[in-house]
Amino acid sequence: MLNKHLIAPTRPVADPGNIVCWRNFRITLLTPALFRIEEDAQQLFCDEATQAVWFRDMPPVIHTVQQEENACVIRTEATALHLAEDLNESFVVLSDGRKAWLNNDGTLPGTCRTLDCCDGEISYEPMGDIPKGQPIDMAAGVVSRTGAAVYDDSPSLLLLQDGTVHPREHDERDLYVFAFGDDYRGAVRALYSICGMPPALPRYALGNWWSRYWAYTQQEYLDLMDSFAERGIPFTVATVDMDWHPSKDLPGGADGWTGYTWNRELFPDYRAFLQLLHQKGLHVTLNLHPALGVRSFETQYPAMAARMGVDPASRETIPFDMTDPTFISAYLDVLHHPYEQEGVDFWWIDWQQGIQSAVLGLDPLWSLNHYHTLDICRKEPGIILSRYAGMGSHRYPIGFSGDTYTTWNTLRFLPRFTAEASNAGYTWWSHDIGGHMGGVKDNELFVRFVQFGVFSPINRLHSTAANTLSKDISAYRGGAGLIVREFLRLRHAMIPFLYTASCQTAEQGLALVEPMYYEHPQEADSYACEGQYLFGRQMIAAPVTEKSLESGLAATRVWLPEGIWTDFFTGDVYCGSGWREMIRPLDSFPLLAKEGGFFVLDGTQEAGNSTALPAALDVHIFAGSGSYDLIEDEKGSRAITHFASRQISPLQQIVTIAAEDPGYILPVRSMTLRFRSVLNGQVCATAGGVSCPVYQRQEGEYTLVRLSGIKSSDCCEIVITENAAPAQRRNAALLRAVTSMEGDADMKERLYAQLKNAASTHEALIRLKDFPLSRMQQAQLKEIIEQ
Repeated sequence: MLNKHLIAPTRPVADPGNIVCWRNFRITLLTPALFRIEEDAQQLFCDEATQAVWFRDMPPVIHTVQQEENACVIRTEATALHLAEDLNESFVVLSDGRKAWLNNDGTLPGTCRTLDCCDGEISYEPMGDIPKGQPIDMAAGVVSRTGAAVYDDSPSLLLLQDGTVHPREHDERDLYVFAFGDDYRGAVRALYSICGMPPALPRYALGNWWSRYWAYTQQEYLDLMDSFAERGIPFTVATVDMDWHPSKDLPGGADGWTGYTWNRELFPDYRAFLQLLHQKGLHVTLNLHPALGVRSFETQYPAMAARMGVDPASRETIPFDMTDPTFISAYLDVLHHPYEQEGVDFWWIDWQQGIQSAVLGLDPLWSLNHYHTLDICRKEPGIILSRYAGMGSHRYPIGFSGDTYTTWNTLRFLPRFTAEASNAGYTWWSHDIGGHMGGVKDNELFVRFVQFGVFSPINRLHSTAANTLSKDISAYRGGAGLIVREFLRLRHAMIPFLYTASCQTAEQGLALVEPMYYEHPQEADSYACEGQYLFGRQMIAAPVTEKSLESGLAATRVWLPEGIWTDFFTGDVYCGSGWREMIRPLDSFPLLAKEGGFFVLDGTQEAGNSTALPAALDVHIFAGSGSYDLIEDEKGSRAITHFASRQISPLQQIVTIAAEDPGYILPVRSMTLRFRSVLNGQVCATAGGVSCPVYQRQEGEYTLVRLSGIKSSDCCEIVITENAAPAQRRNAALLRAVTSMEGDADMKERLYAQLKNAASTHEALIRLKDFPLSRMQQAQLKEIIEQ
C-alpha cells in the first residue's frame, strides 16, 4: 500500500450532462472550447484519471447537438465541433469563423525530456503515432496558429484511486481538442484545469543556485559559501552533486552512481554541515541516481530489507522498482525522510537510465517525479529538480534540462526553448547556466549566459567535474566576473517580482516567460522573433546571444510591438513598432519595459542570502498608464501591494500605492521609486491623504524619489511632473554613449557637439556619417538618434 499522501487527489468522472455519444465516439465538453474525444470500437470508455489528466468534473457546458448522416455537430458559445467518423475529416469552427482541422497543422512547439548534449537547436517536433507502451517524453503545445490544437492522451497510463499506475485495459483513442483561437493563455489555463495547476515556488528557489559536479569536502564547501558572502555574491540554494555519497572504491567494485550513505571522508559531520548551510541562508538539495537500488553496504539497508521482506543476512540488493507500492513508500520513508529531518530541503532527481519499468509503458522518470513531489509536499509546499516526463509534468517543478555544451549555439537556442515550453504548460525550466561541459572558455559567453539566467525561470550555475572549469566569478577576469556579480545581485533583488510571478502561475495560469505571440497573436513578426520573450508581462527580454564583433559591442535584432518601450539598463526610450538593431556593451542587454510597467525589487541593502520579505522596496516605474500587484506570503498571511500609474499628460504622471495587508505582515515599509522615464521631475507626495516629506534627486537619466516609514494601511499618491524637454533625454543618452566610447578624445568632443546641436533626426544622421567610427559605434548612436 502507498502512504496516504502519495495518492494524488483526482476527480476524473465528468458530468453526464456534458457527455455526447455518437457511434463509436464519446465526446466530453470540458469547457466551451475544450473537448475530449474518445474513439473505441467496443464503446468501453475511460473514466479513470491518467498520468496527465486528473480532472474532468467541470461545470455544465451549454451546448446543442445535431446528428447528421456522416457527422455529429456540437455547438457551444465559443465553437462548433464537426466530428466525422474519420477524424482526419473532423474540424472545429471558431467564434471568429475560422475553420481548423483536427490534424495539428499549425500547432506550436512545446518541450522535450532533456537537452543532454545540446550544442544548439534540437528537434523536438510533436511525436506522431506513439507505439503502445511507449512513454510520452516530448509534447507539442496546446496552442495553434490555426486556432485549434489536439493533445493525444492515448499512450498515457491510468492513475487509479489507490495511487498506482496501470496500463489501459483496451485500446482506445483519447484526444483533447483545445479550440481557443488566438487566446493562447486561455488554452494553457484549460490544460491546467484538467491536469492540475503548477504549484507556487518557494521564495528561496527564485534566487541564485550554486552547483558544481565536484568532490568538495565539507570544509571546502562551507569556505566557498563564506567566500561568496564576503564578496557580496548572494545564493539561496546550495546543490551537492553525487559525491555527497561514496562514488568510488565501493565494495566488490560496485558502480558508484547510486548511493544513500553520506561520504564521511568528505563530510565527517554532515548534520552540522547542513545546519551551517541553513545558518548562512541557504537551502540544500542533493543529487539522486536511484537506478541501482539499495545495496547491502548502505547504512539504510537493514531498515529497507525489513520493509521489503528481505533477509538482511542475504545481502541481496533491493531492486529499484517505482511500480511496487511497498518499495515506493519504503524508498521515501527510509532513504529520504530522515535526511529531510536533518536539513535536506529537496532532491535533485538525475534520472538518465532509460524508460523501461515493470509496468509496460511506465517511465520510471514519471514515477520519480510524481511520488517525490507528493512526498516532499506532504507537510508544506516543496519542490524537486528533475527532467521533463511528458504532459502534466508542470505539476512537478522544477525542470532540469540536462548537460549542455558551453557554446554560443547552446545559448542562442535556450531563450526560444524556454519560452516555447509554456505552450505545453511547462514554465519552470532550470538550465545549466554557463553551459555544463566542453565548448569554450569565453568570458563574454559566460556573462551573456548569466544575463539570460537572471532573466529566466531559475538561475542555476552548474558545470561538470573538470579541474579547469568553474562558474566562480574569480575565473572570469578583465571585468567579466564583476559584471556577473552585479547580475547575480540583481537576480536576488528580483525575488519579490519573481515570487509574484510564481503565484500568478499557480493561481492564474500565467507563465513568467512567454513567447511574444501570446500578447500579439495577429502579428506575424511575433512568431519570428525567437530570441526574445515576455518576462512577467511587464517586460520584453532579448538576451544577447552573439559574440561582439568590434568595440566591445554586440548587436541584437529585436522586434517591438506598437507602444513606448523603455530599456531597463540604459534608459533608452523606443516609440512605435517594428524591428530594431540594438547595440549593447557587455554589462547590459535589451530589457524593455512596457508603458505603465512596474519592476518591483528588494530594496534592502546588504541582504546577503536572506529571502525574507524586504523592509524596503526598490520600484522602477515607467511612463504610461498601467498597474501591477505585488504578492507576498508569510506564515499563512498574504499581503498584496497595488501599484497603479496614470499618465495625465506627456509631462505628468500620478502613481498610487495601496497595500492590502490583512495579516499586517509588514506594518511599515520604505520605498525607493525610480521614475525611469522622467529625466528631471518635480514631485509631490501624500500618504494617507497627508502630505509627506520625500527625498528626491536626479539619478543619471531618471528621477529618484524615496519615501520612508510608510504604513501599510496608508494609500500613497505621488504626482511627478517632467521639467526637461524631450531633446534633453536624447542628448543625455548621446552623452552617455559617446563618453563610454573608445576613440580620439577631441573627435569624441566634436562628435557629441555635432549630434547635440543637430536640428532634426535626419540632420543628426547625416552628421554622424562624417566621423571615423566603427560600424558598431555608428549603429549604437544611430539607435539613440532614431528613438
